[in-house]
Amino acid sequence: MRVSIKALQYFLFAAEQGSIAKAAERLNVVPSAVSNAIELVEEEFELQLVQRYPAKGIRPTAAGIAMMRKIRHLIEEYDNLLIEGAELRTALSGSISIGYYAPVAPAFIPAIAGPLVRNHPNVTLNLVETDNEQAQSGLLDGEFDLILFVAENVRTGIVRHTLIEAPPYVLVHRGHNFSKQESVTQADLRGEPLVLLDLPMTNEYYRNLVNDSDTDANVVATVSTHEMVRSLVGAGVGCSILNMLPLTAITYAGDNVTAVPLQSGVRPLELVLGHLHGKPRRLVQAFMDATQNYFALASASNLIVPCKPS
Repeated sequence: MRVSIKALQYFLFAAEQGSIAKAAERLNVVPSAVSNAIELVEEEFELQLVQRYPAKGIRPTAAGIAMMRKIRHLIEEYDNLLIEGAELRTALSGSISIGYYAPVAPAFIPAIAGPLVRNHPNVTLNLVETDNEQAQSGLLDGEFDLILFVAENVRTGIVRHTLIEAPPYVLVHRGHNFSKQESVTQADLRGEPLVLLDLPMTNEYYRNLVNDSDTDANVVATVSTHEMVRSLVGAGVGCSILNMLPLTAITYAGDNVTAVPLQSGVRPLELVLGHLHGKPRRLVQAFMDATQNYFALASASNLIVPCKPS
């Protein structure tokens, strides 16, 4: 048996009052509830903690006085825990950890997080770039409060909210013939040198797209970062297929690139916000709300290139 915090509270109050009846009246419970609590505490510790005097109340023994000090400290810590827990749940302060698998996250996360941090100086963000599987594992393991990831093989226990659907597009340098077209077909890509983003999950997605029965893939480079893909394309190494785009057409190297709609029957990639079941902390809820509000704006469409029917 393990004694409850309520029984400890009843014992302490009765010992301080020196009367079971007075304690019961102050606690608004029947005297038997207080008497039973005292007996439970004594039984748990196998000690006589109070001396009972008929019609005169109770008096703590030496052991009882020692236990009262410890129990009082425990109850104070318990009360503080409840207060701090309430503050953690309701206050816009503290730390929030966010895992993200979104190559163009720098294009939108600052717009979401910036106002939150500026308006609430006690908020600290921990942003961790990861892959799709690690993001989900981190959320389920408690490493992340929230995750931004692609809705592919979503794990059980993760609640998801769709933020945006991003169809594939073709990225070329400004001088490429495709840049003058309204759209590109998969057949147009036959023989074109391709720079592919080589990340878990997207690798298979892009290879399935370029290995269509009517297309011969000519992959000249595979790259693990979105910006390196853009820089190689800008330098004329080849064209690429991507899904989301930053809000600038200039690469790190200073070259200009152009996004051209792709005529394709391939499904878009779905960027989602993920969290666990249950009521989140206020800070977590605030970030969730800010993220969903951002993607509800018309300006969020600047992150994608509308697809052209095949």
